[in-house]
Amino acid sequence: MTSYSMSDANGKLKLALATLAAFTTAFAAPAASEGMFPVEGKMLVGVNYWGSKAGVRMWRADAWDEASVEKDIAALAANGVELMRVFPTWSEFQPLMMERKYQCSPSLVLRDGSDEEIYDPLWLDPGAVARFEKFCEIAGRHNVKLMVSLVTGWMSGRLFTPRIVENRNPITDPEAVMWEGRFARAFVRRFRGRGEIVAWCLGNESNCMGAADSRAQAWLWLSTISSAIRMEDSSRPVISGMHSQTSDGFGPQRGNYNKWTLQMQGELLDLLTPHPYPAAFRIEANRGPFNGFRNALHPASQCLFYSSVSGKPAFPQEVGSLGPRMSPDWMSAKGMRQQMFTCWAHGLGAYLWWCAFMQTHLDYPPYSECHMEPELGLLNADEARTPKPMAKELRAFRDFRDSLPFGALPRYRTDAVCLVSEREEFYHQTFGAFMLSKAAGFDLEFVGADSRELPDADFYILPSGQGWGTYARRTWDELAARVRKGATLLVSRGFETGYIDWLGVTGLEQTTYHKWRKESFEFEGRKMSFADSYTAEQKPVDCEVLAKDSSGNVVVSLRRLGKGKVIAVNFALEKCIIEQEGEVVDNGFSNELWRIYAYAAREAGVKRLVAKDDPRLVVTEHPRKDGTALVVAVNTHDRPAEFPVRVAGRVGRVWNGMYNEGKLSIRENDGCVFEVENEE
Repeated sequence: MTSYSMSDANGKLKLALATLAAFTTAFAAPAASEGMFPVEGKMLVGVNYWGSKAGVRMWRADAWDEASVEKDIAALAANGVELMRVFPTWSEFQPLMMERKYQCSPSLVLRDGSDEEIYDPLWLDPGAVARFEKFCEIAGRHNVKLMVSLVTGWMSGRLFTPRIVENRNPITDPEAVMWEGRFARAFVRRFRGRGEIVAWCLGNESNCMGAADSRAQAWLWLSTISSAIRMEDSSRPVISGMHSQTSDGFGPQRGNYNKWTLQMQGELLDLLTPHPYPAAFRIEANRGPFNGFRNALHPASQCLFYSSVSGKPAFPQEVGSLGPRMSPDWMSAKGMRQQMFTCWAHGLGAYLWWCAFMQTHLDYPPYSECHMEPELGLLNADEARTPKPMAKELRAFRDFRDSLPFGALPRYRTDAVCLVSEREEFYHQTFGAFMLSKAAGFDLEFVGADSRELPDADFYILPSGQGWGTYARRTWDELAARVRKGATLLVSRGFETGYIDWLGVTGLEQTTYHKWRKESFEFEGRKMSFADSYTAEQKPVDCEVLAKDSSGNVVVSLRRLGKGKVIAVNFALEKCIIEQEGEVVDNGFSNELWRIYAYAAREAGVKRLVAKDDPRLVVTEHPRKDGTALVVAVNTHDRPAEFPVRVAGRVGRVWNGMYNEGKLSIRENDGCVFEVENEE
């Protein structure tokens, strides 16, 4: 296709002038930046922003209202917002169309809706650019930083693509990708001098714009857009802007499901961004209330999962309860409160709510089409921008964070390494392991089994996969070697998972498989249950049986191997609590499967500063250089609670809770911080 016509002198002059302007702008220095997260351990809080008055139409000339935007950002800043993700709609900032001639052959590039000929490949709509410039000025006046989602061609269930790429796949069509790359370059070049902008985001869930037929196509799109951004500005991080990325980077490609992998995101980008909603189709997060234990940990766990495979930091870029259809405002506020504490405690850089304003008053697509999108705001869209309960919690958390005398939270300690398969989708197992360890009272470091080097540790956890290829044989052999040198390994095995030399490593001999089975068993004097699509009949040969099911089949065993130990669990423990057994972490923990993790931690010699009995108390320990430690404790009960705790040291100052004679008091769905000092 011919994008430009240079047949007349006027056209050549226009191109020359545009090229000169482009070179002049190209050498303008980017604004000095403190970085996306200038203080590690001081989590930023914010929102995803669309204007309260016009929503997705806010950049249009006939909808732009500078006074309204000023009131929006002033209200958000007053309610604690310090970072906003914003969306320069692709179709509004690059409104181009192709002039067609004989037999529909392409000719000149025109400004959509006019006969204006466009010769500058990095042309942007001047009016939209001027409006975004004003927007940046307003954000700066209110000390709000901006993360700009560049190629916003998808939003809230519909496409926003310019006519020049109409009926083209924005992900795989070369013409469409060319214009997207030009748009990214042009926008970054124009606004890289704005100090309010701290990061560039590829777009908004860009893989929703079109299907990729292969991982190579997905990689090419990611590489094109990220390279276009860095060509103009290497001083700011490039952020994914996508969610639903898979860890299945080394397994076979299946349909359209596992084309966008965490491995390629880590290869090409600086920060990854899960969008962890409790959607009806997400069984890992829809089994309990938004202010329950499961959803308290969902955003943090998904970020740690993304990081474990990609090797890059991650933060929840979109978080929300999905509104009254899933959770009333009072419950959303409490759930948000405990999520902010757990994300902060686990070292995440930011927490952004979706979205800034209620959109129930907007009567055009996508708001007129979808029952979910209009009710997700932090503030109401009335003239006063009335804060909803969630806004008050965001403000309260920021005030609490800023009131602390230590400024930033040191990194939390981990007690075990949990391997994450990169040969199948593994988030359910990762989240299951995270919840089990939290209930048991210790913390995990998650590591991609193929792309990351196996760290030295005294305690390893290998969650069950679904087949013989979940992990490479070398991973299994390396773990067995570590055990023989003194490490403890907890391995679960369900579905059709198999490991070489199972008998030699675990001391168990398998005789047969059974199909779907639900069983109960006793462990440490407590009745528990599980369900699995396969259950292996196993006979103890050289191990200690810790639990059997009702038929006498081994469920949990202990093998001493060399100087170390192997604890084997004969079902897919981690995935089971996500997909089969909701009562493990909801409904009062009536099924106490987490005690298997607690047992393994004791066998591995894990010793924590703070020991607790209630699985709903989530604790992280943050060692400081002076030998003391900060402890963050989150009460995931929906009621105020007093927790008996055993502290190896003297409890010093306490913030946002009370400690008295071995008991820690925290209000419902809230976090507490306290110091632990050596008693010497």
